[in-house]
Amino acid sequence: MRRLAVITVVCIAAHIQALEPPELKVAKLTQTPPKIDGVLDDEAWKEASKAGDFRLSEGEAQKGKCRLLLLQDDKNLYIAVECFEKEETLKALKADVAAHDGEGIWEDDDVELFVDPTGKRDYPYYQLIINSKGITWDAWMQAAGEPDLAWEPKYEAKVKVGKESWCLEMALPWSCFNRTEKSATEWAFNVSHVRSAGELLYWSPVFSDNSHTPEKFGKLLGMPARTLK
Repeated sequence: MRRLAVITVVCIAAHIQALEPPELKVAKLTQTPPKIDGVLDDEAWKEASKAGDFRLSEGEAQKGKCRLLLLQDDKNLYIAVECFEKEETLKALKADVAAHDGEGIWEDDDVELFVDPTGKRDYPYYQLIINSKGITWDAWMQAAGEPDLAWEPKYEAKVKVGKESWCLEMALPWSCFNRTEKSATEWAFNVSHVRSAGELLYWSPVFSDNSHTPEKFGKLLGMPARTLK
């Protein structure tokens, strides 16, 4: 019986890892853009593409819960990530880093974005981190362990902490991605959420102890193919 149980667990793990990375077609905005204030009460978000099945790195079920919302128009990619927590946890969110591009922000309660407009699912790509106080960190990831912090994109990002969740809301102009000559209609993309409660959640599980595993990033479909520089 014990051998059978072990085989079953191994088979389930292999099945999870064999799953294709998630895909999401990004909805096009047809009305007034959302106000970037960390509050998801704008009508625009009702037509957003949504995903809520975040997992741990190996694809296992998680305790924490968050959801991703995406929109696009001719000017911006709009991103919202809502991270649900108990009220007492929200009052004790970790946000020790207080300066832009501050070292160690990835140890705070945060949301991290990994964006490759070429869709090649390899280095280089863009990474943005926003902690629960709205402090930002952004880099052009040239290779593993080689962030170029000289990339300083101009974008809007606001965080709001409520009674049931904390929320990140962003508007990223297409011009942000100025290290990429041309974009594709399918972008490689991932979102991770660090919980100081002891979890690291992914929209697209990376099956590694390293978030920088671009071959496991998910896919954004229906993206603009254009010159970005």
